Amino acid sequence: MCRAQRDRMRWLSAFACCLAALAVSRPALCAQARPLRLEPGARVRLDAPSLGRITGTLVAWEPDTLVVREDGHAAGLNLIILADSVSRIEVRHERRMTLEGAGVALLVGTLVAVTASPDWVDENGECTPLACLAYKVSPNLDTRIAVLGLVGALAGAIVGSETKTYTWSRVPLERLDVGPAPGGGLAVGVRISF
Repeated sequence: MCRAQRDRMRWLSAFACCLAALAVSRPALCAQARPLRLEPGARVRLDAPSLGRITGTLVAWEPDTLVVREDGHAAGLNLIILADSVSRIEVRHERRMTLEGAGVALLVGTLVAVTASPDWVDENGECTPLACLAYKVSPNLDTRIAVLGLVGALAGAIVGSETKTYTWSRVPLERLDVGPAPGGGLAVGVRISF
């Protein structure tokens, strides 16, 4: 292999390494989306070394302070916390369980329809168990499954829509801010708490 070919191979391998590094590296700070800003009224849980863990309702989020109404305290007693002293913030999201309720009730309705039989009678010979009553809907299995499954799904959707589940998700904190400067160019701002 001649010297020119070796130089070309070195250049191509260096170029390929640079492309690979760019492909797997994180995007630049100036290209990242701005951190989520919570709206007043959001349920938050935050950690501040001087105060410990606080759960409450966000009243205001200013650039340098957070105002939080802590759970269990009067409405007028809000905490004013320096934003730099907060080490972690989480926001609560709630979701209704409509689909889960409909799915579980559809399964229960289908199982009741499959197990329905006129042979389920009590000691007096009366048809009172649920499986016997379900058989009275229709002696045809397909009709029973359709009717009881639909009724179960509707009832489950109603109950599920009134049931909520809660999850906490972390909110990224602004510690380094890169963006356009008012007079043109880029500005970098760093907040350091000590």
